[in-house]
Amino acid sequence: MTFLSIIIPFDTVERYLKDCLDSISEQNIDDYEIILVLNGEKENVNDLINSYDNLNIIVKSFDERLGVARARNEGLKMAGGEYVYFIDSDDYLYKNALEKLVNTAKATHADFINGERMATPFIRERFEERFTKKSKYPMKKGKLSDMEFSMRQLVGTKTNKKEILSVLHSLIKRDIIADTLFDENDRFYSDYFFMTSIFPRLNTFVGVEEAVYAKRNRDDPINLTSLNQEDHGDAFLSYATAYRDVLEIVNALYDKTHDEKYKLLKDEMAFTFFDYYYKVFGPNFLYSDDENWRGHVFKIMQEISYEFNMNYLSFIQKREIKAFQENNIRKLTRFIKIRVNFKKTIRVFKSRWRFKTFIYFRYYNRKPINKNQFMFASFLGKFYSDSPKYLYEYMYNKYGDELDYVWVINDKNVEIPGNPKKVKRFSLAYYKELARSKYWVINGRQASRLHKRDSQKIISTWHGTPLKKLGLDIGNVHTRDPNIKKSYIKVAKEWDYLISPNHYTTEILRSCFAYDGDILETGYPRNDILYNATPEQVQKIKDDLNLPSDKKIVLYAPTWRDDEYFDAGKMHFTLKLELDKLQKAIGDEYIVLVRTHYFVADKLDLSPYKGFAYDVCKYDDIAELYLISDILITDYSSVFFDYANLRRPILYYTYDLEKYENILRGFYIDIHSEVPGPLLKTTEEVIDAIVNIEDLKKEYADKYDEFYERFCSFEDGNASKRIDDAIRK
Repeated sequence: MTFLSIIIPFDTVERYLKDCLDSISEQNIDDYEIILVLNGEKENVNDLINSYDNLNIIVKSFDERLGVARARNEGLKMAGGEYVYFIDSDDYLYKNALEKLVNTAKATHADFINGERMATPFIRERFEERFTKKSKYPMKKGKLSDMEFSMRQLVGTKTNKKEILSVLHSLIKRDIIADTLFDENDRFYSDYFFMTSIFPRLNTFVGVEEAVYAKRNRDDPINLTSLNQEDHGDAFLSYATAYRDVLEIVNALYDKTHDEKYKLLKDEMAFTFFDYYYKVFGPNFLYSDDENWRGHVFKIMQEISYEFNMNYLSFIQKREIKAFQENNIRKLTRFIKIRVNFKKTIRVFKSRWRFKTFIYFRYYNRKPINKNQFMFASFLGKFYSDSPKYLYEYMYNKYGDELDYVWVINDKNVEIPGNPKKVKRFSLAYYKELARSKYWVINGRQASRLHKRDSQKIISTWHGTPLKKLGLDIGNVHTRDPNIKKSYIKVAKEWDYLISPNHYTTEILRSCFAYDGDILETGYPRNDILYNATPEQVQKIKDDLNLPSDKKIVLYAPTWRDDEYFDAGKMHFTLKLELDKLQKAIGDEYIVLVRTHYFVADKLDLSPYKGFAYDVCKYDDIAELYLISDILITDYSSVFFDYANLRRPILYYTYDLEKYENILRGFYIDIHSEVPGPLLKTTEEVIDAIVNIEDLKKEYADKYDEFYERFCSFEDGNASKRIDDAIRK
């Protein structure tokens, strides 16, 4: 007999399934079978499955979408193992997690062996970062018995609060399950019926320390919602009703048998609901606009409160629960207000940003709005640049002092024409002017902690025609904040206008930000200068940079990579273009301007190449660098879409193309066939292309024309005028 049957229902998202199977393949286990139930799959995953020749995978495929309960039932019908183990295809295992459960089962032959489930938004490669906070460490057994520890892990403390019982990450003897099946009519809580059905037959329980199962919160709540992220309608009512059904069964079994396992299970469930009462119900009872928190939710929670184990509560907590049970609203409100507001106050005064945000919402946001005030910000206040700069200059030249202008600029010594008010990002002055400004002009996303008032307008000019995947279109998120996709949706809902340079960009921005507001297909204000600049302006830029007048100019502008991080949002960067070779080969004719992404602009040292390579990372306006450059070298940065307006040669130094295309981001266009220049893998190839640049211009002339028509045809030097006409009509 096979020792272990692993049952995996699969519905969607191949990259999640890959994480799941990868994590199983790294467990040191043998004598097992994996039963993979393809549950009406929308993706062809055969190639992925076939790549795991080291795993014993049995595939059962259904054309229709079965649902998780039926998919598990189909897996159970096929399971021939002594033990059965359930894992969801969008979850994965921490190192040695299943191995520890299997070894414990072989040593104890217990009926039920489980580990800890831990909810996480992190991709698998970064899951261990979940443990950086003390409260997130895997739980310890301490003085708990095997059964007590097993029950604590079964109910869970670090998973979805609406998940009281789960079959996941537990070894269960197959003969104890017998003919028990999941309730296929219960979409959200089929685990509860299954667990309460087999519970009377389970006699020995073992909870295993540090055998951690990652319960993934899917990173796209719009397109890839998991079952536990779906809208249940009245979620609390559904949750509480399921809890009461389970409690009724467990109480009846305990009354009949007085078996300790039922009491332990009741206590853990009650603790989970008390935690929900304390952290979720209390604040919503006070402040939610939804009256249900003071209506039917109140009544249900009140009934459940009689299950709370008062022995574990503090004196103050006991008094609050007593007031709750006695329906003493005045006293209950006072208790909840004291603890909720105390916690808020502590949080506000423990961090500067929370204190400033508190002032913003409670004081500045109650002041009148100046209907003539515009606030501009470019790249988080690091530069006076990009489309906000050119829209500002157009408006200042047209309206002068009729309007009030504020610039978010971290270096107040930066010269800005017209003498606008300058504020440093996230200073108190920033919050004050933000609250007063009728219009916010930004070139990215505003901070998610901020919310405009109804009469304020946000104009997001964005900052480029997309090549690499953005927002919800990105696969696995490698950045520090794995919840970032949720913030994309949240901040985009507040935009009033989104600026687009072409139809292609319009469709992508709508999709990747789930944006349904107004999109202005005007072209980018930052490209106006590419059509309007005079020869005198171009020469002044060269003079300001102290560049030699007898050399041609190559602009090297690579993007950053999502995996270029090393700690808590800090980025590292290594220049891959070999400047020493470039200098020897073309130094007599060319100089190189190096402009990295603003995320890594502080990481560059070009001192060994003085007189040949110039660091222009902190030069505010890349559009001015375009104007003075004869050739652009880039990779996956959107700069080449803008540079193409000049119809000058573009080279693509794509040394890590396969990794970037298939792992880190992926592209919206076919970079192999659609870009108007060659894809180069080595510095030697870059040198050869520059030396033979005239031949390349002829080779790519037709493709360049097609590219220009698709991506640049809206641009004519009048984007700023069109935006002004639209937002001030």
